[in-house]
This record gives sequence, C-alpha cells and structure tokens, in this order.
Amino acid sequence: QRNKQNLNRRSFNYNQQKQPDQEQVQFNLDMDRIRDTLVHREAELRQDVERMGLDFGLQRVLGHFRDRVRRRLADLPATHREIEDRLRNIYARLEEFKNLIEPDQLSLARMELKRGATGKAAALLKRAQSLGNRQAAGAADLQLAAARNKKLAAGAAFLLGQLAEIDFNYFGATQYYQLAADLQPANLAYLKTAAELSYAFEEYQETGHLLEQVLKMQEKLLGPEHLDLAQTLNNLGVLRHTQGRQAEAEAFYLWALEICEAQGHPPNQDAVNLRQNYTAFLQEVGRHREAEAVKAQAAMA
Repeated sequence: QRNKQNLNRRSFNYNQQKQPDQEQVQFNLDMDRIRDTLVHREAELRQDVERMGLDFGLQRVLGHFRDRVRRRLADLPATHREIEDRLRNIYARLEEFKNLIEPDQLSLARMELKRGATGKAAALLKRAQSLGNRQAAGAADLQLAAARNKKLAAGAAFLLGQLAEIDFNYFGATQYYQLAADLQPANLAYLKTAAELSYAFEEYQETGHLLEQVLKMQEKLLGPEHLDLAQTLNNLGVLRHTQGRQAEAEAFYLWALEICEAQGHPPNQDAVNLRQNYTAFLQEVGRHREAEAVKAQAAMA
C-alpha cells in the first residue's frame, strides 16, 4: 500500500524568525489535559464517522484525522514537544502584530500561552487578522501599505491554524491555512501547510494547484536540483498516483529520483519515502520486476 501520508509538512519551522529570547521562554503544559483533549477529539471523530452513513468520502477524511489523533495519543511525549514548539513559535511571532493590538493584550496573551492556554492569543490574532484585512482594503491605492497589511492578515491566519492544531481541530486549521495561502501565495510555508491538509480532505484539485505553486517557487529560489524540490515532486507523484493519473505520477517520481541520485550523499527520510512510493506505484501497475529493482537500489543506498 502506498504511503499516502507522505504529503508531509517539513515546513513547520520553515520561514520562522526566532526572537532573541525565544529559547528562554518556559511553557507549563499539563500532560493530563493534552491526553483528555485527545481522548475527547477521538470520541467526537468516532461519533462523526458513525453519523456519516454511506458518505464514504467524508468517512475517509474523518478516519484520517482520527488516525492522527490516535498517533498523538499513543506518543504523548512527542505530542507534548510538538505543542511546545508551536506555542514557542506563536509566542515569538505575536510581536509582529504589536502595532495592531494593545500592549497589555499582547502581554496577557503571552502569559496564557506560557500556561498552555490559547484563548486570548486566538482572540488577539482574529482581531489582528480582521484589522489587517480592513487596512489592506483601505490602503488599496498605496501598494506597499496594502501589501504589509495583507502580510499581517496572512500571518495571523496561519498562526490561528497553528492554534487550531494545538487543539487538534484539523478542520479549523485547514480553513486558516488556506486563507493564509490565499493572502500570501508567495509564502512557501503557507502553501506547503495548506497543501498537506487539503490532501487530507481529498481536495485534490486544490492540492495540485498549491503544490505546483510550491514547485515553481522552489525552482526559482533554490535551483533545479535542490532536495526540497524532490520532496515536492514526490508529493505531486503521490497526489497523481492517488488520482489514478499514472503517467503524470511516474514522471514526478522519476524527476524526484533524479534529483536525489544527483546529490550523491546518503538518502534522508524523504528519499526513502520517495523510493517506497515509487516501488508501490510500480507494483500497482503490474511492473513487479522494476519494483524489485527499485527496492534493491534502495537497500544498497
């Protein structure tokens, strides 16, 4: 079975600007509360699946997010680290909105974040997003001001997506990430994050559009042989494979393999996933000898 979850998000720390004091901030997260939230989300998703009846497409989507919740419940220490990383990033990036919000509200939001509470930060970011959008519209005749405010609105939307993921609300996160990508279509982090969750929702046309934007930007910024391109090409291969567009899928897989092999150093996890996906593709289309050859090459790498 192909690794359909390989539209992964290596961009979690991509494009983040660390503040000088970011490493010194301590977060007090209650592991029991994290566990209780996960248990509650898993129960909600299970009930939603049962209510879907014969809507098998939505059942698959709900099942996918339920699996995510289960994996995080099964490894609470890793989940704790993931949440702390997100909180640390949000804590630092709230500084970007200091001109849109009152200083005392910023301080209160940060104090809550250190306790693992996200309500005030969410309210602050929603207000910043709304103000950014309004000011961008009001400054439409002033190009630089409009772009600056639109960037702030996109940043607020992205961080609201991060907050939704902290609460394991993947539906809300998807909407915010898509909004961030719409507002800032040149931001690789926003595009890649939106693509990963749109794939999970089986919105394949939107996923393809986002990944093609990522690929175009990566070629321009990183050059044609950078390993980040191989990951995006692999993800496009997975997407086309899922859609049954086999010729396109193979072209993307082969292009990605060519980049990986040109690097000439030991393969990373992305290269391993790529070969696994291409092997599964070859097996599904009945090219078993070629599949065995790719598998043997992977073992020798």
